[in-house]
Amino acid sequence: MPLLRQVLALEPGKAVADVGAGKGELTLALAREVGPTGRVFSTEIDAARLERLRAARPDNVTVLEARGDDSGLPAECCDAIVLRRVYHHLSEPARINESLLRALRPGGVLAVIDFPPPFFWRRGELGVPSQAVLAEVTGGGFELVRLVEDWPGRGPLGSYCAVFRKPRV
Repeated sequence: MPLLRQVLALEPGKAVADVGAGKGELTLALAREVGPTGRVFSTEIDAARLERLRAARPDNVTVLEARGDDSGLPAECCDAIVLRRVYHHLSEPARINESLLRALRPGGVLAVIDFPPPFFWRRGELGVPSQAVLAEVTGGGFELVRLVEDWPGRGPLGSYCAVFRKPRV
């Protein structure tokens, strides 16, 4: 979490989203980082996981239902958004990227943590090349801040973190 805290510039009072929250481990860690004055938006597409997230959420977490073509986040709700091991699942990345751009405040940060495919790449299969993420996200209006290719975490070939910013204007 220390690296992610730094990348997202997390501090008490910030608003951050965990898109594709899964079981909610990252959501809970983010909630601790932003504290009671902050807000975490936790989005998930799976109905059973949504129920578990809603049942176990702290007061500073809002659980929202996502769709395959929309993150489910309100406009300009967040200072930062993170997608951890989620991007390779996206079937409509352009639409999701559009909704992420809309959800960030001007100057807000988007972190995409994923891993390269173990063999060849096809949309919707295991892993996604970092260059595909860079092209799709910047093509959606984000500015690239940096690519960290040796990000800690699991993945058959390691992980990376692509960091983007919503333009201020």
